[in-house]
Amino acid sequence: MKKLLALSLAAFCLLQSCKETDESYPDVGNAVLSSTIARAEGSWVRKAALKRPRTFAVGFSIGDKGYIGTGANDGKALKDFWEYNPDTDSWTQKANFAGVPRTGAVGFSIGNKGYIGTGNSDGALKDFWEYNPAKNCWSRKADFKGTARSGAKGFSIGNKGYLGTGEGLGFNNSDFWEYNPKTNAWLKRANFPGGGRNSATAFSIGTKGYLGTGYSEGKDYKDFWEYNPTTNSWTRKADFGGSERRYATSFSFEGLGYIATGMFDSSRSLKDIWEYNPLADTWTRKEDLKGDARATATGFSIGNKGYIGFGSEVNNDLWQFSRN
Repeated sequence: MKKLLALSLAAFCLLQSCKETDESYPDVGNAVLSSTIARAEGSWVRKAALKRPRTFAVGFSIGDKGYIGTGANDGKALKDFWEYNPDTDSWTQKANFAGVPRTGAVGFSIGNKGYIGTGNSDGALKDFWEYNPAKNCWSRKADFKGTARSGAKGFSIGNKGYLGTGEGLGFNNSDFWEYNPKTNAWLKRANFPGGGRNSATAFSIGTKGYLGTGYSEGKDYKDFWEYNPTTNSWTRKADFGGSERRYATSFSFEGLGYIATGMFDSSRSLKDIWEYNPLADTWTRKEDLKGDARATATGFSIGNKGYIGFGSEVNNDLWQFSRN
């Protein structure tokens, strides 16, 4: 990977950094390709594509908007950041991510703020940043307390964020950490009991977090675990319904979780999607993604819809998923 920019040491939300445009696309009106197709069995609708394909990006939602950023295109790490509006089916470029360009970072939202941290930029990272959509501005927060890493996973529950697993210092991690935005502090929590791994996937439903699949030591996984922050404990749940995989993406809405796409056996990209019901502890296969099979896609949810897009270097499409 080409040598990337040095990490900014700015610790405050400055207007100039919020308007950084080293990777901007001024023709935003041409940055999307609106191409809606008819629903097949009421599941998938193609939505506006982003101009620049990418892989290993992060995604999350805040309120009624979705956000994606970072990742890589043609071997170059990125720091551009975009907002998706489902009402107008359009993308708007926002302030560039304020850290160095990176791949394999973690992103989630807490309340009305978004967060991106860790990842890889010619080496593993541990910096952590907050995005304020009202001010379109980034602020550096307390560095992640675990070792620097990429391929980690995270989710938010209530007013806290959680980040763990991933690869760093030549090995896969199983530690898990809680971030409190009110105190800007990290607290070590119970290790993930499935063992060290990277390239897993994670989401939250209500007051519980979920993490599963992933890769370690030449092996792909399909085990699936629930985290309870109240008791600081993990419980193994029914194994993921599809095949073992790495680089899957996920989202949740209406009390159900979804895991989709990914890569099996280091070579075969996937397009299946599975629904998890935490009350029944069961998996149900839903209609396959209508776009290409892919790994390293990005997902988020807005209201009662899920969104999957990008991944596998050549993809810039976005697909909306609804329950049957």
